[in-house]
Parts: sequence; C-alpha cells; structure tokens
Amino acid sequence: MNRAFDYRGVQVAPSHPVAKLRTITKTVYIDSGDRDVVKYPRNGDFVVYLPRSYEKVVSLRVKSGEFPLIAGGTGSVQSYTMTTKASANLSADPLYFFIDVEGLNRADETAVLANGSSHADTVFAKIQIPSATTRVIYSEDTGPKNINTYTPALGRLDRLHIRTRLHTDTSNSYIYWPSADYGLTVEIEMLDNSFDEYSALETRLVDRS
Repeated sequence: MNRAFDYRGVQVAPSHPVAKLRTITKTVYIDSGDRDVVKYPRNGDFVVYLPRSYEKVVSLRVKSGEFPLIAGGTGSVQSYTMTTKASANLSADPLYFFIDVEGLNRADETAVLANGSSHADTVFAKIQIPSATTRVIYSEDTGPKNINTYTPALGRLDRLHIRTRLHTDTSNSYIYWPSADYGLTVEIEMLDNSFDEYSALETRLVDRS
C-alpha cells in the first residue's frame, strides 16, 4: 500500500497510477473563409489546414454546420464545372447536399439513374436543406449523424480537402457560395496510451493503492 498521510484528520494516500488504452476527442471549428483564397477562390472545393497535426485518428464526426442560402438571396449557391470553368444557378431546389473530404469518405451512395455500379466511399457527410430560401443550420441532434470511422487508425491528419456537391454532380463539378462562407464543427477521436482519470486522486481504496 502507498505511504499514507494525515489530511485534516483523514488518512489519505496518492492513488497508484493505472495505465490505460483509451480514446480522446478534440473539437475543431472550421470556417471555409480560412482557406487560401488565392489558390482556392471558391469555397466549394478547397484545402484547409488544421490547427495541429492529429495522430492515431479513429473517427471523424460532423457535429454541426452553418451554411448560407441555397437560393433566393445574396450569397446563394452556384454550381461550378471545372472542365468548362463556368458557374450557373441551380435548375431546381435540392433537398440535401453532400460534403466530400478527399481520402476520408466512408459513406456510400447509389449511382444516378442506375448508371453502372454504386459508388463506394464517396460521401463524408449529408446535409439536409429544410428550405432553399433560409440559412441551413445543421446539427447531429436533429439531422443524420455523420460519423466516419477508420480501421486501422489514421497515422497523421493535418489538413482536409473539402468539396460540397449535389448527388448529381460528377468529380468535375461542385456547388459553392460566391459571396458568403460556411462553418463546420468536427470532432476528432484519437487513440491515447496514458493513465486513467483517477490516477491523480488521493484515496485509501485497496485496488487503487
């Protein structure tokens, strides 16, 4: 048993540290306006650098998101085609749009009009659109839970290549907001080899001393 001390009439002893394998989480707030606007002038397809390098990442979760208008106002969304380098208004109001993160997508989607096989690992998150004329406020408490897990864990993660698109968009097209930016809240879960949370607690419990 550890050496005991008298603390105001109570015998206490430092708890014996217990090594433990566990996961820890870190929340990151991402703003599309923090991209390199010279290299990525449109917020529909850009790379954002994270505040630090995260290691042994086992999951990424989109907790929430704030998006401008889809249609009918300043900052409303545009469709951009990389092959023609042209932008255009959407022909119809969509019910949802997808977020892709290069190399980190873990959700599948069916092919448009049954055109060949389905598409595997092509979606990172799905965002529902309640109304095309209001701002889109996404929360996992009211919308679909967007969780991507990685086995084995990602060795290192220091940037995200984000693309927003419709289901009908190809790899050469995406949607973007020409005069407004959007925000994402992402939770990063990482493996950690450390001591458990009771290792610094003073106690006289036998199994901790």
